[in-house]
Amino acid sequence: MSKELDFSDINKKNFLYKLAHRYLHFVHNLVYYNQFRITGRENLPKNDGYLVISNHQNSLNDALGILFSIGRKYPVFIARADLFKKPAIARIMKWLGIMPAYRVRDGIDELGKNEAIFREAARVITEGDPIVLFPEALHQNGRYLGVFKKGFARIAFETVEQTDFKMKLKIVPMANNYSDYFRFQSKLNIIIGEPFEFDDLYEIYKTHPERARYLLAQRAHDAVEKLMVNLDDIPNYPALETLCTVYRKNYIKDNKIRPANSIRSETVADQAIADKLREYRNGKPEQYAGLIDKAREYGDLLKELNLRDWIFTRKRFPVIGIIVRTILWLLFLPIWLVCALLNVIPFFSGFIFTRKVKDKLLHPSFHFVVGTLIAGPLWYLIVSIVVALVTHTWWYGLLSLILLPFTVIIFSRSTGYLKKLVNRFRRSSFVAKRDKRFFRALDLRGQIVADMDSLMKKQKANYKSNGKKNRHNGSSADPAQTVSIEG
Repeated sequence: MSKELDFSDINKKNFLYKLAHRYLHFVHNLVYYNQFRITGRENLPKNDGYLVISNHQNSLNDALGILFSIGRKYPVFIARADLFKKPAIARIMKWLGIMPAYRVRDGIDELGKNEAIFREAARVITEGDPIVLFPEALHQNGRYLGVFKKGFARIAFETVEQTDFKMKLKIVPMANNYSDYFRFQSKLNIIIGEPFEFDDLYEIYKTHPERARYLLAQRAHDAVEKLMVNLDDIPNYPALETLCTVYRKNYIKDNKIRPANSIRSETVADQAIADKLREYRNGKPEQYAGLIDKAREYGDLLKELNLRDWIFTRKRFPVIGIIVRTILWLLFLPIWLVCALLNVIPFFSGFIFTRKVKDKLLHPSFHFVVGTLIAGPLWYLIVSIVVALVTHTWWYGLLSLILLPFTVIIFSRSTGYLKKLVNRFRRSSFVAKRDKRFFRALDLRGQIVADMDSLMKKQKANYKSNGKKNRHNGSSADPAQTVSIEG
């Protein structure tokens, strides 16, 4: 179907697209996420077009993160061609700024269509707009980097080949880090690295194209890997996530990274922890295995007890404190119930579709599109019309339409506070019952923190003596000096 589509205007956006872009920008940055932060935006070329590559963990949400990190430019995405099979979907994909790339699995005869796609990609870049690719092709199931497929390097080289190798194509590596893949009002940090060129590989490509593609894929892989939290011991992935969760705040506090609750600070901490664990795994595999066993057991106990890790960071919860929080929550309960009733349809509408989707990392995309982007606004519009009709006052309806989006944020955050209160009650119950599992988890956490303190001590000493190269923008900085990380 895509052969019938004309992509010569793929980077020329009409008024309707720009209007949709503004609406999507508002929903994505200010409603769906509690924090959406961009690190390294100064690395984006200001006047030239470029090719963006990124890790891929969260389906559509990854693309949206890049879309709203680039600024005022409208990037063109390249996706696999099988998504364009149905004519209606193909037209929607084109309107969204997406072009197809054909692979061998799409049929040998289809590969010839790539020449026109690469020609358009070269034109888009020479006109000063970015092209975006996910070289892994498929999203991963966690915070680790997969193998970069040959298709990425093929697209890059054949794009410059369309200009008779006159173009010095800039490649901008990016990485994403989510505080939670599935939770509404979570945090997302997009990290933009320094752009690099690969014109030194042009001559190799002319004589040994496969070798050149391999070298470019490795170079690009390394560039993205340096920007991300890479928990690449996949068999032990849940234990590595547990270690990050347990030690993240300790690292931030010890290195005086501010603000402490920012997703940027959390990303810096997780990167340092992941790098050190990888070094530990390679240097002392037996000790590493012991630490992993502790983390695995501790994580299993958290699930069994239905508790969150933060509950173990408090030595005790005074009874008066729990009573006060309970009273405050009961006083707030009517507001919570109203917000819940106003948002039950948009908040849970995505589950209608995700029940049949086995890949859990596709679920956030359905919740964003179906719940936040479509069902929410339609439902709020209906409620506002009802308010206007019942009150016979049009501005009551307009005021409702303006205020209703804030009710879903109130509902989400207050539900989080409720879960914390329940955790406090559960902890108090386990302590009162002298539950062995609870105290075993408490002891394990203490051991993990002590082990991590010992493991990270050398790195902290190196920070103080030599400083550490900032992995995002190439400058030398002590973590204690990272006070401007939020700015």
